[in-house]
Amino acid sequence: MYSTRQERQQQKRREDLERAMGRLEAGDPEAAMASADLFFHDHADLVRGLAEALAGAGLAEACQALARHLEEDREHWLRRLERVEADPALRARRCALDQDYLEVFADHFRRWGAAGVQAERLAEIEGGLALAALRGAQRLWVRGQGRPVLPVLVQEALALLWPALYAHARRHGL
Repeated sequence: MYSTRQERQQQKRREDLERAMGRLEAGDPEAAMASADLFFHDHADLVRGLAEALAGAGLAEACQALARHLEEDREHWLRRLERVEADPALRARRCALDQDYLEVFADHFRRWGAAGVQAERLAEIEGGLALAALRGAQRLWVRGQGRPVLPVLVQEALALLWPALYAHARRHGL
């Protein structure tokens, strides 16, 4: 739970981000580099929330929780993700930050996998597949201007991914 001070800081970052997005939409070429940190100011919180959801509820529910979180503030997130997709510097920054998500997903699969070098490789691959499914659903959501809703797209992406993770699911009765 955020304290009042933390809530004010989050609100200030959100307002700063809204101004930065306005500058980008107005064609200010320097706005992207100046605002890269603003676009991802909540990255650590999102990664932490995903890790907690993975630990408590598993892959499908954790991805759905993240999708519902973005859907709750859909206009902001659609606009934000559209700007990230449109700007090479912001895409590069997101790509670098995606390593945190990849590690969270891979850690999840490591907890359920066997020991050994091959299991480590498989956890990395499974983590990459989960991240690709999530990012693919987000791209479709942005391109479709919010339609279908993000939780539906995430569910469809995970349904396609699930056969690749079937051995993981079967081993653990998921």
